[in-house]
Amino acid sequence: MVYSINIHERGQDEPVWRGLFYASDVVRLLSATDRGIRGEQIEIGDRAVQGWSRRGFFGMEKSRYAHHRAFVRFGGVITSRVIALLMSYGTTVARIDEAHEYLRDATGLEFPFASRKFWVESAGLSKEVHSELDDLVVTASKFGQLPFTELLYGRIEYPDDMEFDDSEDAFATKWEPMPGVVIDPRVQSGAACVKGTRTPTQVLYGGYEAGEGVSSLAYWYELDESQVETAIKWETQLAAVQ
Repeated sequence: MVYSINIHERGQDEPVWRGLFYASDVVRLLSATDRGIRGEQIEIGDRAVQGWSRRGFFGMEKSRYAHHRAFVRFGGVITSRVIALLMSYGTTVARIDEAHEYLRDATGLEFPFASRKFWVESAGLSKEVHSELDDLVVTASKFGQLPFTELLYGRIEYPDDMEFDDSEDAFATKWEPMPGVVIDPRVQSGAACVKGTRTPTQVLYGGYEAGEGVSSLAYWYELDESQVETAIKWETQLAAVQ
């Protein structure tokens, strides 16, 4: 991934879930993760992410740097994750759009797909929101007809790869796309890092590709060799995405 925007481009008082990600970054993240809970594998490209933005799922902003290249925030990344999951089970973008609009109105949240209320508090929302969505978004897949609630909570359940803040809106603040690798918009502008550190996996992978050994990288970055190997595995997985 390319993260050429400095974190100080945003104000320090802004919500920590904002982050900085190009459309191509979102595509690679979605294509390299969630394989264990998806239905049919789907092809996602930059135009798809841009199209989701035009539909109003999230906004795209222009960087003052990087030739004014458009990027999305972390809330848009998590929203895109939900869209991709639903699409993989046959739900059309139009139907997801209806569900998103309903959830936004019902919860009052700008990014309902990126909130704890959507991912975790299924019991509390089942009567107020998801019972309505069962009729609104029904997907056809190899498992048969699955209502919206069953689709997500039957496969994702508690998202132990995500953390949420303690605010009233309770937005996602971290995503661990692979055990040992964390995406935190407060660290390195959202670049994937070795868990518990500020070391981007891309930096370690670059050193490895340049000929540095795992033991040497572990020494210079004060990491365990297993952490370096995890970083290399993650970046290799991303590099495999066409």
